[in-house]
Amino acid sequence: MATIFDLIEVTNISPDTTYSALQGNYLGVVDGMVSAELDDGEFDEGDIVTIGGVKYAITLIQEPTSSGRFTTTDGTNLSFNKQSESNLDAVFLTLSNGVDTRYFIVPNDSYGDMSISEIRTGSLDDVGGNDAAIISTTDHSVSVVCFANGTLIESADGRHFPIEALKAGDKVRTLDHGLQPITWTGFRSIGVAQLMGLPHLRPVRICQGALGQGTPKLDLFVSQQHRVLVRSSIAERMFGNREVLVAAKKLVGLDGIAVSQSFAPLSYHHLMFDRHEIIFANGALCESLYPGPQAIRTLNEIVQTAGNSVAGIADGAQTFRPARIFATGPKAEKLARRHKKNDRTICGTSMPRAVPRPGSRG
Repeated sequence: MATIFDLIEVTNISPDTTYSALQGNYLGVVDGMVSAELDDGEFDEGDIVTIGGVKYAITLIQEPTSSGRFTTTDGTNLSFNKQSESNLDAVFLTLSNGVDTRYFIVPNDSYGDMSISEIRTGSLDDVGGNDAAIISTTDHSVSVVCFANGTLIESADGRHFPIEALKAGDKVRTLDHGLQPITWTGFRSIGVAQLMGLPHLRPVRICQGALGQGTPKLDLFVSQQHRVLVRSSIAERMFGNREVLVAAKKLVGLDGIAVSQSFAPLSYHHLMFDRHEIIFANGALCESLYPGPQAIRTLNEIVQTAGNSVAGIADGAQTFRPARIFATGPKAEKLARRHKKNDRTICGTSMPRAVPRPGSRG
């Protein structure tokens, strides 16, 4: 059973078109299209595939016939061009189940980790023979980490502020470097229709105390790709480090950790610093926004910004190093299973004192 990752979902597929979250035609990233019919190494029109338990048929496969580009959140333009159908830079898929039609832009694995602020297509054409070699068989990091609105972030003197109240220049407590100024903030609002129709946009709810040691102090809602600090002897045995960062979705299934089934509107908020940091969110240790070698990792799609340009938020991203090892893929899932089997908490040491009510910003 073949699995295709990193399918970028858009509202339609058209030549000479710019797609972005800000324009409303860029819907996010879907991880995991599966089909036994892809085991032959090709996308074929008529193949039946499954996404989120729903079956679709591939009704159209297109390829670029002139140059297009992925623009990442650090302003880098990564072009895609006319190539052999045995190894296209990008494949454009239309899927239908007779009721719903969905459109995906699939980047070649060679691009690696990407967080995309916009996509610009050039000319497009149907592939010859109604087939093309499959690409994107590796699960890369293509989303933006973010906290839901209402999350309390620890600031100076133990004070806590809702994340939506923070702005560039405010100082936030970090685990490794004390108080550090925020260099960029951003947000994106998610409506009920999107939450119902796009399950990957739903937040992970980490209930009070689910991480151990009374952590978090209050229920914490984060995007599915947002990494949480795991601190345990199990992590040390598996990764050679007692502390690792794990995407929240990999912890789903542990007691008190689940994808939220509430469909109330929410906003996802992002904080970035001069380096990748571990910060205190509702008393839990979570990562800040991480710019990778080419782009920023993160939840789904780049966002409306709070006073800063999207292109400039990751200046100097080449200097960023992960604050801790990233536990990814099946090994991260095994880490969670071992904690559950051995009845071990995610956090092996005591956490900060109880979260007070937010104080004034004076």
